[in-house]
Amino acid sequence: MNRNYIYILLICVFSAIIYLGAEYYFTNGQMGVPLDDTWIHFRFADNFSHGYFYQYNIGEYTAGTTSPLYVIVLGLTSFVIKNFIINSVFLSFLFYTLSCIYIYRTSLLIFRNNIADPVEFSSFKISAENFALSITLLTAITGRVVWSAMSGMETTMFMFFSILGVYYHIRNLTENKFTVLPALLFALATVSRPEGFLLSGLYFFDVLMNSFNEKKFKDILFKFILALIIFALITFPYLIFSYNISGHFFPNTFRGQGGGTNFIPDLTFLRIAFTLFFRDNLITGIIYVFSFIFYFSNIRSYFSKLRYLNLIFLWILVLPLVMSVLIPNWRHHVRYMIPLIPFINLTAVYLLFYILDLKFIGFLKKYLNSVKRIIAVLLIFSVPYFLVFAVALGKNTDNINSQQVKLAKWVSENVGRDETIAINDIGAITFLNGNRIVDMAGLVTPEILRYRQYMWDDNLDSLNYLLKKNNVSYIIIYDHWFTEYINRYGYQMEYITSAILEENTICGGEEMKVYKVNFNKIKNETLDN
Repeated sequence: MNRNYIYILLICVFSAIIYLGAEYYFTNGQMGVPLDDTWIHFRFADNFSHGYFYQYNIGEYTAGTTSPLYVIVLGLTSFVIKNFIINSVFLSFLFYTLSCIYIYRTSLLIFRNNIADPVEFSSFKISAENFALSITLLTAITGRVVWSAMSGMETTMFMFFSILGVYYHIRNLTENKFTVLPALLFALATVSRPEGFLLSGLYFFDVLMNSFNEKKFKDILFKFILALIIFALITFPYLIFSYNISGHFFPNTFRGQGGGTNFIPDLTFLRIAFTLFFRDNLITGIIYVFSFIFYFSNIRSYFSKLRYLNLIFLWILVLPLVMSVLIPNWRHHVRYMIPLIPFINLTAVYLLFYILDLKFIGFLKKYLNSVKRIIAVLLIFSVPYFLVFAVALGKNTDNINSQQVKLAKWVSENVGRDETIAINDIGAITFLNGNRIVDMAGLVTPEILRYRQYMWDDNLDSLNYLLKKNNVSYIIIYDHWFTEYINRYGYQMEYITSAILEENTICGGEEMKVYKVNFNKIKNETLDN
């Protein structure tokens, strides 16, 4: 087992080296981070470390982050690692490594208790350790997982707390007891990403189902209430803060990215999400689809065969459906679905041997007649997109450097620090200069979200007044995001410069333009005779 931990650490370090090498190559040694969102976290965390709690513009509170815990962690670690790029990438890599370690431990726990050790099917024999190690290696070399580990974002932190919560929940089940520790861990996951509310709800549901089945609910009632209180004490303060600031319980980013309640799942979102699961690994992607059939056909085994797998199945099956209704956002390689991958891999490896043991596909066994060969084939299917996302990391980072960071340097050289600028990608430009900003996307300027909530055309005057009231001197935007505003108020805007991408792989547009604005300029209208 100790040797397996060494293998896990080595594969994580190896993956990071490959990805950082690709980033170095595509950025010509400049390095960086692949998302402007990462730079947004830098600004929040830097302000937090100086005592400005959840403020983007100093003195203005805003619920503009969906990861309040990551802001705190990033801000605190900045006292040790001053460079925020190194700091954030170190943290996301650390949580990636811890996630791999704990998906290994979770797999061990499940397969040692759910199936005899060594795990035996009629045709195969494999130890729980090898089962767990194959799942972990599969996770460690999944391209999108490694990409997130190098992104400097909160994704791997949420993944880690999710896995840790599941681990201790399953441990409680195996020991036939209930503790408040999983609720604490799921609460930390929730303040890392709001998807944690769904995972936590599924956890409490699973606890109730098992306790009622065993007629032990009265025995755990006090601890169960205590667990709910602990969860609420950790997660509710930011909801209350958000409501007091913006009038909504969820952060501005929820509405800014199209969040709402629809009655019909967004099929385009589901198609894109599942396509990427297939690309992560074709075999696990196919088995993931099969898992829907497997779970519902074995629902009667909820308290026996599925006892230790039930929460995991619920999580991987329900999250995509809920996201397709609430916030069908497939930006950034569908990064909100990435934390599902370790759990998908776990169920896929289990179901793979389950499928191979079926008689009607016995013809495959003469080709896949050894466990090592099966696992090797499975891992090979992850290699193509492991390499694809290494290239993606490099190109994504180069995009951010060539557009947002480039324009941040222009602002540094041409705009006074006391001037207010309006921008739609607020990360690098704001962090590197410290100017007060108006967020044209509304994430830290929620008034703009209210304007977009109704007919955009009817609120263009309000938007222009907001910019004028805030003494905005420059507007830095993608034209196609604000076509209506430019058509009406373009006469007040003087084009200055822009940053154009040769190949756009991650940004909101190929060209980001800088305009000097003069709100006192009167429109010159001429009549054609």
